Amino acid sequence: MTKKLIYALYTLAIVCIGFATILEKSHGTKFVGEHIYGAWWFIALWAILTVVACAYMIQQHLYRRVAVMLLHLSFVVILVGALTTHLTAIRGTVELRKDIPITAFICNDGDIQAFPFSLTLKEFRIVNYPGTDAPLDYQCAINISPKSSVESTSEVLVSMNNIGNIDGYRLFLSNYDTDGQGVLLGISRDIYGIAITYMGYIMLLGGIIATLLSRKTQMRMLYRKAMKPIAVSILLPFILMLVSVNASANDVLPVVDKDIAHRMGTINVLYNNRICPLNTVATDFVMKLSGNASWQGYSADEIFVSWMIFYSPWEQQKLIRVKNHDIQQLLGIDGQWASYSDFLNEYHEYKLKDVIEKSSTSDESINRKALMDTDEKFHVIEMFYHGEFIKMFPYCSGDTVNWYMPGGQSLPREIPVKEQFFIKQAMDYLTKSIVTGQRDRTFEIIAKIKLFQRDMIGQILPGEGKTKAEIYYNTIRSKKWPVFLSLTLSLLLCVMMLTAVQIKRIRAISLLFVILLTSYVTLMLGLRWWISGHLPVSNGHETMLFMAWVVLLLTIVLHKKFPIMVGFGPLVCSFCLLVAMLAGSNSQITPLMPVLQSPLLSVHVMTVMCAYALFALQVLLGIHAFLLIKKKKDAELEKTTALSQFLLYPAVFLLTIGIFLGAVWANVSWGNYWSWDPKESWALITLMVYAIPLHKTSIKVFSKPFNYHLYMVIAFMAVIITYFGVNYLLGGMHSYA
Repeated sequence: MTKKLIYALYTLAIVCIGFATILEKSHGTKFVGEHIYGAWWFIALWAILTVVACAYMIQQHLYRRVAVMLLHLSFVVILVGALTTHLTAIRGTVELRKDIPITAFICNDGDIQAFPFSLTLKEFRIVNYPGTDAPLDYQCAINISPKSSVESTSEVLVSMNNIGNIDGYRLFLSNYDTDGQGVLLGISRDIYGIAITYMGYIMLLGGIIATLLSRKTQMRMLYRKAMKPIAVSILLPFILMLVSVNASANDVLPVVDKDIAHRMGTINVLYNNRICPLNTVATDFVMKLSGNASWQGYSADEIFVSWMIFYSPWEQQKLIRVKNHDIQQLLGIDGQWASYSDFLNEYHEYKLKDVIEKSSTSDESINRKALMDTDEKFHVIEMFYHGEFIKMFPYCSGDTVNWYMPGGQSLPREIPVKEQFFIKQAMDYLTKSIVTGQRDRTFEIIAKIKLFQRDMIGQILPGEGKTKAEIYYNTIRSKKWPVFLSLTLSLLLCVMMLTAVQIKRIRAISLLFVILLTSYVTLMLGLRWWISGHLPVSNGHETMLFMAWVVLLLTIVLHKKFPIMVGFGPLVCSFCLLVAMLAGSNSQITPLMPVLQSPLLSVHVMTVMCAYALFALQVLLGIHAFLLIKKKKDAELEKTTALSQFLLYPAVFLLTIGIFLGAVWANVSWGNYWSWDPKESWALITLMVYAIPLHKTSIKVFSKPFNYHLYMVIAFMAVIITYFGVNYLLGGMHSYA
């Protein structure tokens, strides 16, 4: 009876959390906070579940197994801490204006509560990445004046990832006034709840370590079963084919000399709020228009620079890919390829303007996403013509660096006449030298532009090595064929290795393929890390790359004892690379948001992605198990099931550590370790879903391999919703990931 009650309450908790994330999309965060997450019945549900679970642990004499008991007890402590926070924590906001003392704040329930001190904003400043307008940090210096005249005034610095702590009151930056003279601070006072919760986190870590080291846990037994020397077979009937379409070349098209285009590609510009070579701009520009970084054999540098100089003939070139048939008809083109001139009518008006304005209210069948994508391509060219992509002339005034495009007509008077003249005329001279074929003169002007940049901001310009690395990285990331080749070969090798007669030879080829693939992904991650200056785990593209890398490392480490990994690892990796490639603009390198400037972010993302990688491998193991069941290979099925169950332990533990590291990061960054954001909620759901089969001794349904593997395949839907569904459907403050 107790067990059935736990099942019912546990399932109900999962359903309620999932339903709340969907309801939040339509009714808002405040509604679900009041009616679900903060409602008495939801708290009672967790309380009853905790009490019943504790009773069951005692009933099963779980205290005899110290490691497992510590692990389960830690969750009880964490829930007690959460309840304590809910009942005793004080949260609110306070607005500060410069040099005006404030002695009270507004609580979330609308009440006004007094501070035992006064706060005075002395200064607010935005710290930018060197040489750019991208915010690196937001900082405010606050004077703390005790009400007692005996104590002296102190100062505290509050910034992103640096909370001010005064007498138990935690101050964190929520917003700032546009004039820079005021800030909105969040206030949190949770003396007991945080302490209890952190104690639970420590117990949880201790329980995980003890469980991994204990010889009396299920992990040891599963490892021995998985190590039985039994051959493995599998058949995955999936074949992908790649079809590419090329446009016809124009023999008379004027194109800038390849060497000149390459040298111009090394000139630094301000793009995406960071300093990078013009080659990065050119690569993104051409990829956005055509889907590839080259066209008709011309490189991105050649296309970008040639269009910049010989713009009229390039406007006629059909290098803009339009996939939607309805939009093709609106543009009056035959096929997928359009030129810039195809977007304009005889009056030089944008053909899609009226259609786009009506698209939000119209019931027409034109795909709005395709329409917006086509519109974006047109406006990318418009931005190109307005010089938004060639801000290559920096000028330093005090601590501020401003970047100007060539020919700037409204330059500040503080810029000396000589520098103003160079900014206005350099590109004209460069264009003239290219058009007239003065090759040496062209190289000289390019060198002078680089010298101008070094004279202005030489101390913050990327080094020559980093520039070359980024150009090389652009070349690699723009190639799609390695991903499709990897996916095709991984499918073929997986089938061949597990069905061929000469299994050892195929396995050796597969291992060589794994090593080459690992080198490729390591190179991508390493270059991206060096170029960006931070660990590449800050967006969807990077986390997919990292997940692919983790899978390959696991494959290399485990391949001797688990040969099946050589078949499955590259396949999971290839799908990760495919998703990363399809991530679109996320492949661009951009500065980290200030809130992401925390070392906890890297560890948080890495542990979670390692868990996801293991869950993905378990899906393939499940498919393999279904085939073994059909072929009635019981001994081999036992080993496959044991391997999957063995991998479940580190997967769940890594996800658990990742979630609670994220909670600590949130507490450090904005004063609240759990806010029921959709990403947090679905991560918790994923943890709860995957924790169920860990209790297979209590849940007899998992004693049958078919039931276990079917559950593991279906459970992966929780991972997909957590990673993709939240980002693209549910939103929330984690949707940037």
